[in-house]
Parts: sequence; structure tokens; C-alpha cells
Amino acid sequence: MPAARRTAALLALVLAADGCTGERRGEPTPQTALVDTIDLDAAVGTDVVIYDLAASPTGTPVALVGADGAPQSWLVRLALDDAGAATDLRAIPAVASTAQLAVAPDGTVLVADDELTRVPPDAAEVSAVPWDLGGPPSAVALSPDGRTLSAARDTTITAVDVATGAVRGSGTASGPVTHLAGTPDGGLAALVTADRPAGGTGAVLVLLDRDLRPVGDPVELVPERPSTGTALHVTADGTAVAALHLGEARAVGRLVTVVDGGLRTSVDLDGAGDSALDLAVAPDGRTAVVPLADLQFPAELVTVDLTSGERVGAVKLCDGAGVLGAVAPLGEGEGFVVTGACIDADGPQSTAFVVG
Repeated sequence: MPAARRTAALLALVLAADGCTGERRGEPTPQTALVDTIDLDAAVGTDVVIYDLAASPTGTPVALVGADGAPQSWLVRLALDDAGAATDLRAIPAVASTAQLAVAPDGTVLVADDELTRVPPDAAEVSAVPWDLGGPPSAVALSPDGRTLSAARDTTITAVDVATGAVRGSGTASGPVTHLAGTPDGGLAALVTADRPAGGTGAVLVLLDRDLRPVGDPVELVPERPSTGTALHVTADGTAVAALHLGEARAVGRLVTVVDGGLRTSVDLDGAGDSALDLAVAPDGRTAVVPLADLQFPAELVTVDLTSGERVGAVKLCDGAGVLGAVAPLGEGEGFVVTGACIDADGPQSTAFVVG
């Protein structure tokens, strides 16, 4: 694919997408270095576009990639060993670029599209489970036991049996759902797009119980201006951590935390225009990492202290401009994987950046 076309495709799809941690005592320790990079084009053997990246309970993130006109898509498991970064490739039936990933505790990868594709961690056959959501989901969240996948489409959230596709329950949000995350009590947190009294739309946080019924009042995450939710995570103590683009320009992002129904931390992040503005939280829950990229800013992975809101570290991922997508934890506190591409004279290569 010509470099200009590949750059445009990466920008469109990456932006649509999407262990060096401190001890519990003392100051949070940010990620400090770019440990390795994985050329996903080379790993697959063709020019690919990154569709999604999912964290795994085993510490091995999984990337979903595809290629123009290809009769298949690919799952790429990403790992770090003594020899450096490593990949394990698995071809699957072709899926849309909007497909969503989740990984079960046993390593089974779930690919949520028009149907639910189950990919076992061994050489067992891939299986497809029909479901009726009315189309591909906008967000998914897997239960801790891996048996139930909650899938959102527009304002409807449906809990589906992973093995059979049977509906276990459903609920309705106050607006279109863009992101889902499980909560420690077995419920869900959702980022919902809502109309603002002052005009435009903004992201609000909605909590739901096990039966997908709303709990408490929605929390407006950016009271003073329009916003778009880009990522959501809930920590073990119930703190909701969300990332958002501000306004229509998307050049500035914001990282917020919500505790007991109220905003606790709010941090603006410049240089977010070429980032999907995903986030991941360190295993100790004290810091979050966010990939940032924009034409006039470095492409880097930024670490933010969730208590103070201070930016406590940054790791440069590209020598020049770049476009960054999703981020996921790697290993047991070993670091993070970021997807994206650096833009240089040879054009962008779909890349997994390993940061530790």
C-alpha cells in the first residue's frame, strides 16, 4: 500500500480503536524505557491495520489485525522473554475493523463482531457463536469467570452466554454506550454519550448492578465543555478511571477519576490529536499510562499519578511524529504494550511498542 494511503488508513483506524511499577510504599515509579518494538507487518507477512488490543489475565496481550482484501484476520499474542519481544500468530476468519476483543482466564480469545468468535489458546478449532445484537457491538466487557460477555450496541447492554450466545439479561442506558468495564461488585461501569444543556454532547459515567439496572446518578466527566469518551478502567477498589477527548478538535485529552459518585482527579493532556487516548492502570492501582501523539508533540507513553494528578513520567516511542492506538499491561507488572506507528520517510509500519 502506498505510504500516503497507509498513513491515512492508520490514522482513521487507530484513532477509532481501539514491568516497571513501584511498590505500594514510596513514590509511584513510572515506566522508564522503550524495551523493544514488534513490526506487526513483518510478523504477519503483509501490510496490516491494527483493529484492537486486549489485555489478558495471563499477562500476554493480544492484538487483532487485518489487511485490505484479505480473506482472513489475525490474532497476534505479544510476550516478552529473555530474548526480547516475541509473537505468536493465529489466523481467524475475516472480521470488520470495528471488532472488539476480550480474553478469558483460560486464554480463549473472544472476537465480538456480527457473531462471537471463540479462539482457544491451543490448536483447537475456532468456533463461531451466533448472537442477535442488531449489529456489531460498540463495547464489550467480560465477566471475571469468562462465562458472560456484556456487549453494548447504541443504548442497549446485553449479557450473553459465551458458550451458547444465549441472552442472560439486558439493560438500557440513558444514551449511546461507548465503553464498558467490570466493577468489583460484579456490575458494570459504562461511558455514555449524553446531550449537554449548554449544547453539544459529553461523556458521562453510569454504573449498573449485576442485573444491568442503573445505580446512583450519572456523573458528568467534563462539566464545562463537550467531550468524547475514549477509555474506561475500574480499579480493584472501585475507582473509575476514564480518558476523554475535549471538544471537536480532539487536540487535548483529559484523564479523570471518579470515586463514590464524584470527580476526584482531573488532568488535562496536551498533544492528544493523533492518539486514540486509551489507558491502562498499573497493577498497584496508583498510576495510569496514556499514549499521546500529535503533529507538534512527541509520540510517547505518559504516566500519571492517579492520586495527585501529576505527570510523573514519559517514554518516547518515535523519533518523529507518530499515531498511537491502544495500550495493555504486559506480564505481571513487567510493563505495557502500545500499538501504533511512527511516521517517517518510508511510511508507517504497524508496530507494537514494548515499554518497561
